[in-house]
Amino acid sequence: MNPPIMNAALVVALETELAYRGPERRGGENAGLVRLMAAVLDEVDYGLMLLSADGLVVHANHAALREMGSAHPLELRSRRLRARDPHEQQPLVDALEAARHRGVRCLLNLGSNEARIGLSIVPLPLALSRHASGNAVLMTLQRTQLVEKLSVGAFARARGLSQREEEVLTALCEGLRPTQIAERMGVAVATVRSHVHNLKEKTHCRSMVELVKQIALLPPLVTALKTPGRMV
Repeated sequence: MNPPIMNAALVVALETELAYRGPERRGGENAGLVRLMAAVLDEVDYGLMLLSADGLVVHANHAALREMGSAHPLELRSRRLRARDPHEQQPLVDALEAARHRGVRCLLNLGSNEARIGLSIVPLPLALSRHASGNAVLMTLQRTQLVEKLSVGAFARARGLSQREEEVLTALCEGLRPTQIAERMGVAVATVRSHVHNLKEKTHCRSMVELVKQIALLPPLVTALKTPGRMV
């Protein structure tokens, strides 16, 4: 599933939502730790959100902001996460409260069809709030693609692949078949199969399944063109 396309107005709205910097975040005893955690989250190309023990979104990294388009099952209202589908709101509330008050980890699925995503909800041993006790929560959004294009590009440069070979590899990581790749690139299927042969030779992989798996396991790289996350 491709990541939802966010228009400029939506990006601005989300960034404005997270621009609040109250006194408990500016000079509180945990302010330095929050800044450090935010910097770490922004270097990970997974959608990550940090919530305080009182349920407020403290930080959303660039990937989370990028993914939360109008079709995303989650939305941000008054610095609180909500499910767009009213029927999914209670399961989300229950999972967050279990993490915040009882330290329970949870995997949760929201949305339907192509918009369906998985969430990982993990309690942290710090409240990040002066108004509530309990656990802060780290929420991880399911990746929308098996392999990020930036990771493919870095892998291609490290292995000395040609531009055409990189294009074929990118398409294979998207799950396209040789006939679909040939149509996209405007070449014959035989040409695509020749590129596939070269890819296996240059990467010392016995099959394309092995190659795609190898790339999928690479640490995620963060693009220099990222939209910075906001810390409150």
